Amino acid sequence: MNSIRPKLFVEPFAGGASVALQLLNDDLVDKIALGEKDPLVACFWKVVFKESEWLIDQIENIEVTVDKWKYFRENSFRTNRERALACLFLNRTSFSGILASSSGPIGGFSQKSEYKIDCRFAAQTIIKRIRQAASLRDRVLFVNNADWDKTIAKVKSLSYGDKDVFYYLDPPFYNKADRLYRFYFEDGEHAELHDALIKIRQPWLLSYDPAESILTLYSHNGNGPKHVDILYSIAATGNLVPAKELIITNLLHLPEQTRLWRSSKEWR
Repeated sequence: MNSIRPKLFVEPFAGGASVALQLLNDDLVDKIALGEKDPLVACFWKVVFKESEWLIDQIENIEVTVDKWKYFRENSFRTNRERALACLFLNRTSFSGILASSSGPIGGFSQKSEYKIDCRFAAQTIIKRIRQAASLRDRVLFVNNADWDKTIAKVKSLSYGDKDVFYYLDPPFYNKADRLYRFYFEDGEHAELHDALIKIRQPWLLSYDPAESILTLYSHNGNGPKHVDILYSIAATGNLVPAKELIITNLLHLPEQTRLWRSSKEWR
């Protein structure tokens, strides 16, 4: 966390919320706040933190079939519980965990593939992770089903000082967004996020795919990020692989050494 210990760590694009939950679990932040536009994802986290035992009971008893996949894909749901279960089921049974309509069931509709629809639905592992997350519920300030700007506005309405809040933003990637997300950005929305971020005084870190349009957007302003860098993933062999993620922040420095990534400076 770059020698920063926030009182509140905010993810306005929560998704899997893995960063916030890991930091909270490691006691590197006091509390977290999550925002998510997709109602399926937002309701999943609401149910995890408020009704986890109901969700666990569903996981233990649900049939993992293509027919059930079609049911969750083709229907709309109104209750938090139904949306939470739909989110979990589709994430664990769709190709690459993608909730967007572009993704089909693992193994295909005919289930003739070596990998069947239930190959990633390891019930006991899922339950363990849900219980781990639920155990942190008292330190989750809120889960907001809203656009990123509404979540930031909600945080600003609270009585936190400039040094008390850290924003981590992982918006929809620029390339192939319509195939990866149920809710994604048009070009103008990427620019709106940029314009809002350069006005935020609290520390923030932004994660993107290394698209040329995003690099251009964040590299050509006079009062914005202090650090724009492409990070490189380390493969299991120990070798660096091509650029995977663009990191942009208003922090003066990022840690030089990390376990999973190396900066472009280290790459050279």
